[in-house]
Amino acid sequence: LIILKIFPLVLAAVQAVEQAIPLPGQGNQKLELVLDVLKSAYDGSTDLAKQFSWDKLVTVVVPMIAKIVDLHNALGLFQKSAQPNNA
Repeated sequence: LIILKIFPLVLAAVQAVEQAIPLPGQGNQKLELVLDVLKSAYDGSTDLAKQFSWDKLVTVVVPMIAKIVDLHNALGLFQKSAQPNNA
């Protein structure tokens, strides 16, 4: 149940990071930023800390982030920045 409660936060964080940094090939840096945002939320929430360790939460959230990103990419919801044509 707690996972369903944090899903909107995870979704919003992923969307905000992608909107702020629409650069392709920066997935690891974007993931780290999303995890940093979630860590701040985790540190401020006694409910989450009571139910999950941070490491356990990461093992649940990282695949969730991957699914969100995959779906957004498949649906074309993430705008890709224009790539220079080097032809």
